[in-house]
Amino acid sequence: MRALDWRCAAEQAAAWLYPRRCPFCNELLGADAVQGTFCPACKAEEERLSHRPPRLPATEHHFYALQSALAAYYYSGTVREAILLCKRGFHPWYARELADRMAVRIWGATPASCPGRRPQNELFRDMPLYHCIVPVPPHQPQPGLPGLPLLLARRLGILWGIPVETPLYTVRGTAAQKGLSRTDRMENARKAYACRKSADLSGKRVLLVDDIITTGATVSACALALLKAGAVDVTAAAIAADEELPKEKRTSTEK
Repeated sequence: MRALDWRCAAEQAAAWLYPRRCPFCNELLGADAVQGTFCPACKAEEERLSHRPPRLPATEHHFYALQSALAAYYYSGTVREAILLCKRGFHPWYARELADRMAVRIWGATPASCPGRRPQNELFRDMPLYHCIVPVPPHQPQPGLPGLPLLLARRLGILWGIPVETPLYTVRGTAAQKGLSRTDRMENARKAYACRKSADLSGKRVLLVDDIITTGATVSACALALLKAGAVDVTAAAIAADEELPKEKRTSTEK
């Protein structure tokens, strides 16, 4: 049995010993799990919050230095709650299911047949779209926690067989993005990220992974740093985009 097969077997054994949970409501996933990643009760809400198409419009964000930006969902409702629980370290295991949802919603992967298995995608088999995956570094790292973008990147790296690299770091002395205006976010982010001097991304197509894309300031600044390190193009992908929900997706309380 090949090494990759052993890894798959280990994942399935782990899922049997530690059953997977729905990232949207925390219920245990059983044989009736939808696409192997969430429970039937959350199906309607998962569909409602899906971002279609996944490509983010420039009218809602301000991008530069990026080839494109993609997101699986809108940052609202149960998706928002799942991200916050994962980011704050309460339910870090949600990162696996959320990354799998990104694979299905953004790149059209064939969903897993049951909890504990992997989505499959022929798109990456013969010629990967990206040479490496780079997570956005946390502005304020929490001791002992790898950060949600890194957890997502690691899972996507396993799914696509693409290496994960961590050349980015946050520059000391810059303010946190939360609470800043759109203009201030853009200006602050431009000087907040850099690549280590040892980083060599020459000729590489990079997938930049974050949990949420809000104004686009963070992913754009990170993309600029990656291009300066030699990358030929950078695509950003996130679980969710912070945009106004389309009218047809709003509930009665959101209208």
